[in-house]
Amino acid sequence: MAAITELERERASGEAAEWLIRLHEEPDDAGLRALFEGWRRADPAHALAWSEVTETFDLIGQALPAEDPLPMPASARQSRGRWWLAAAATAIAACVALVFLPGLMLRLGADYATSTGEWREVRLTDGSVIDLAPRSAIDVVLAADRRDIRLLAGQAFFEVTPDAARPFQVKGQGVTATVLGTGFAMRLGRNTADVAVRHGLVQVDSVSTTPRTSRRLEAGAWLSVSRSGQAASGHNPPDEVGAWRQGQLVAHNQPIADIVEELRPYFSGLIVIASDSVGRRRVTGVYNLREPVEALRAVGRAHADITVTRLLPWLVVVSGG
Repeated sequence: MAAITELERERASGEAAEWLIRLHEEPDDAGLRALFEGWRRADPAHALAWSEVTETFDLIGQALPAEDPLPMPASARQSRGRWWLAAAATAIAACVALVFLPGLMLRLGADYATSTGEWREVRLTDGSVIDLAPRSAIDVVLAADRRDIRLLAGQAFFEVTPDAARPFQVKGQGVTATVLGTGFAMRLGRNTADVAVRHGLVQVDSVSTTPRTSRRLEAGAWLSVSRSGQAASGHNPPDEVGAWRQGQLVAHNQPIADIVEELRPYFSGLIVIASDSVGRRRVTGVYNLREPVEALRAVGRAHADITVTRLLPWLVVVSGG
């Protein structure tokens, strides 16, 4: 069995923490329980992360066996549901430091990296400029015949100085973006690698799709490649590409789950969506990344039945719907 990487462990730990709260939020949902079991068995990293989360729950004095995350009778769960949710939050709080430690080690091993809520500008010796979003990391190789960047985590915007003798390539999650001189962004999401162009042209190739994806993107065009090899593309106003550099999150009919994923690097804690039905709801708007909790509340106001609750300073739950 292949070793679980630190990045895989970080991602799985965050997902396990979300499952813990969602299962307590909807304890009698057989469909949700089945989805959870499918997630847990799908990957050794998932099983390990679930074990760690529930063990932490046990350590603070609340028994929650990993094999049966819902041991309480239905009547007891109903009367004490909110109490259990708070208890789960406490357990997750203890997990958060452990969850992000592997990611911290990854970023310490990168050439350039950022922490939660931190933006960073990197000026390369060839004159190119890279803006790193929060919780992002890159490796840089500048040689006589090439300029290679590997995006290890998060997202970055690249303003590339033209040099025909040294192609500029950015690689991440099976996707390669090749340019001579242009401005574009690349983002590694939970399930996708995304490229969007602000100006110029970018050649994007993916070895993970079948058949292999090869697209030339112009200003405003974007391409998203999923881990399962599916490719999607579209077009947005070019000046929206890299809007996060101005502290803005621009959403066009996006699922709330996607908005939450983009807000997480700006919040020092955990944001949990309590149900899939909430995550699938769609919103359009411009949100302030510098105030992620207020941004979430603005997202919630788009639907009257969605509630954004800050249970603790480091825990926000999006529920309802």
